Amino acid sequence: KALQGLIWEQAYKNGSIHGAVFEDFPAALQRWTKAGTKVSIYSSGSRHAQQLLFGHSVHGDLRPHLNAYFDTAVGPKQAAASYRDILLSLGVPTEEAGSALFLTDILGEARAASEAGLSTMLSLRTGNAPITEQHAFKTFSSFEDL
Repeated sequence: KALQGLIWEQAYKNGSIHGAVFEDFPAALQRWTKAGTKVSIYSSGSRHAQQLLFGHSVHGDLRPHLNAYFDTAVGPKQAAASYRDILLSLGVPTEEAGSALFLTDILGEARAASEAGLSTMLSLRTGNAPITEQHAFKTFSSFEDL
């Protein structure tokens, strides 16, 4: 995995590859940052890989708009304890967990984040795996809707 990271880092830095993000994400990210909203990433990819992807995206360097990066070192993405630890790292008191919004396209992650007290929405976008189970989460199909 370390070797893979070094290869990716070189490829990102020499411009051979660029991080792919949804087309509407950069504008939404700028809008949120301008409004004072702190945006953090929780991904199964390493924190370093996240920084490479967002630092070398097809839309340029998005890192100035990102507050923090979390990976599975904080815990499994479908465990409520992981989201509680993230809130603690961000300095969000337990009683204010609902002030944090978690966006995901994975139902199990939404359930875990919700169990930890976060406000949660499911992404229903082309390219994401369809969610066929019944759920009560709010959904969105474009970052422009948020």
